Amino acid sequence: MTTLTERAATIIHAASGVMRDGVGFLADLLARIVNGLKTLAPVSLAVACQSGNVDAPVPPTPMPREMASPPPATPAHDAGPTPIGEFNITFYYMIGEEEVVAKVAAKAAKAAKAAANDNQSLVDPEAPVELAAITPPDLVTIYASKGGGGCEPIAEVTKEFAAALELQGTGKLKDGRVLNIWGQCRCEHSPCFKVTESQWGTAGSGRPLQPFRTVAVDPKVVKLGSLLYVPLLEGRTMPGRAPWGGFVHDGCVVADDTGGGIDGNQLDLFVGRKGYYLGISGSAGSHAWARHVPVFDGTQICERKGRHVARKSGAI
Repeated sequence: MTTLTERAATIIHAASGVMRDGVGFLADLLARIVNGLKTLAPVSLAVACQSGNVDAPVPPTPMPREMASPPPATPAHDAGPTPIGEFNITFYYMIGEEEVVAKVAAKAAKAAKAAANDNQSLVDPEAPVELAAITPPDLVTIYASKGGGGCEPIAEVTKEFAAALELQGTGKLKDGRVLNIWGQCRCEHSPCFKVTESQWGTAGSGRPLQPFRTVAVDPKVVKLGSLLYVPLLEGRTMPGRAPWGGFVHDGCVVADDTGGGIDGNQLDLFVGRKGYYLGISGSAGSHAWARHVPVFDGTQICERKGRHVARKSGAI
């Protein structure tokens, strides 16, 4: 017969075995679960990423526009001077009475000598040559128009000089007086002229003419007083000597003058003397290089200070 104590010991022993078995079972189960998770975690994570079940990193909230750093400033583009159009450039100068008279006299003497030689060859080739008498040149009176329609004589000049004076618009008499064309008048000889104190004459705007800087224009195309930039002139050495010539041009000129023969897109550049006119010509004395020339508004890069016209300091 089993005592109470023995039964209790048996029960405790059995319970201990069950507990050991349960603990072992639980430990084994936990180990399996952990191993399963290690195997399934990468697959589950990949599937979750593809299906969107795993939240993607959230980008930072953009700063408000007023707080964000401004974009770098884009430098303003310098468009350069404004083009006006293509012009033909012609040239004019102050004609001197002495040079015209000398040229006419030389031409008359040459003609007289040729005529005398021809006549002598018909008579006796050995006889001395006698020059034919040179006919005195025809003279005309040029006038200044006075108020009320009156006419005041300025000087008597040859027809050749009067024609050259009318063509160029400004000239110098043998006595040193400088004349400017003044317009048509009712005097015996028209146009009339005006004596000016300016060394090179006066432009239509009333300003003194400046060699290589003053241009005559058609006011319907170019406003009087406009500064113009002519790239073709830039870099060219002007003929003559300082202060009027002998410098490298910067392309800046001023539209101070007008002329009856200036029409449309034409610039007539004042060059001072006839010798300068010849000196600025191209090969074989041609001025064909000055045709179809681009001309620009010179306000941005040229300036006038008193009588001086030139490139602005620092202008490209």
